[in-house]
Amino acid sequence: MGLTAGLALAASPAAAHVTIAAKGVKAGQTATFVLKIPHGCAGAETTGLRVAMPGVLSDIAPQDKAGWSAVVTPAAGDVGASAKRAQIAWTGGTIPAADHAEFVFTAKVAADAKGRIYVPIVQQCGDALERWIEIPASPAAGEPDKPAPAFEVKP
Repeated sequence: MGLTAGLALAASPAAAHVTIAAKGVKAGQTATFVLKIPHGCAGAETTGLRVAMPGVLSDIAPQDKAGWSAVVTPAAGDVGASAKRAQIAWTGGTIPAADHAEFVFTAKVAADAKGRIYVPIVQQCGDALERWIEIPASPAAGEPDKPAPAFEVKP
């Protein structure tokens, strides 16, 4: 029992961040991604979610979530820093502040994708926003306060 409580305490800081689960993501293949939203924003319920798709993902298809509408905005503009990323916006539903939720989408992974890929997310809670967009400056840097969720692409 003490071991279980210790493991739960050790896992709790990570549970406070938005995460993305994706198993067996391989370059050139379609994968399923599960965004896990652990709570609302400072006591307010979650009312929207915007997900900026990394350039290595295409053919983006959000799965239906009861009470929510999902809209995919395609990428536009030039390549590089000036390009507008593709985005998924989920709206119309609510998740109580203390509850967690999952949002699911599928996407094709580029054939040349590799390594750790970050997926910036903005969680809306009424008028408040939680910006899960920070990317570590280097692998040795500590985890930022509001880290963007990430997944690994396997060769």
